[in-house]
Amino acid sequence: MPRTVLISTFGFDEQKVLRALRWIPYDRLVLLAGDKSLKEPGFRRLEAAENASGGALELLTVDPFDFRSCFEGALGGIRRHRKAGDEVRMNVSGGTKVLADAALLAAFQEGVEAWHCEDRPVRLPVLKGVTFSDRLSTVQRAVLAFVDRPRRVSAIVERLRSEGYSERAVQSAISRLREAGMLSGTLTAGIPFVSVPPASEWFVRNIR
Repeated sequence: MPRTVLISTFGFDEQKVLRALRWIPYDRLVLLAGDKSLKEPGFRRLEAAENASGGALELLTVDPFDFRSCFEGALGGIRRHRKAGDEVRMNVSGGTKVLADAALLAAFQEGVEAWHCEDRPVRLPVLKGVTFSDRLSTVQRAVLAFVDRPRRVSAIVERLRSEGYSERAVQSAISRLREAGMLSGTLTAGIPFVSVPPASEWFVRNIR
């Protein structure tokens, strides 16, 4: 039977999660947190409260100061539960700013409902069912799919023109992807190349 799974970022203050539990309907709670947070009294109080209500608590352990670890942990949790047929919601009230920002980006990428619960619950502007990659144009996605290694700009244009895109559309897509940090450009013997920069490889891989 499908469940509603609430993935919540957690630092040390259990009240930030407990407020979300009062306001957001859920069947199963998943905490996205660092190892240190799980050794603190706040976690034990939260665990006791969840046990008392008859709920099951699942843990996703990440490095709360590493954006990539947090993003991939949140993304993995969302995808695993959706694959099981569950509806997923995200609460980003607790934990470090890095953890909250990465979890929110994962929610944007997967198009799941996202909330921030402090004095009152605020639903964040994520379009349910619309992924981050949906916000890329068709030609931008085609460029990223082709740039699996450093590619000459002229080769990208030639390849995508054969697929029906105009040179102007391809050049514009490359420019926009460079502005967004998803591509970087170099000159080799006067010939322009583009590639996915190392800092963005993990993210681009997840949205290709």
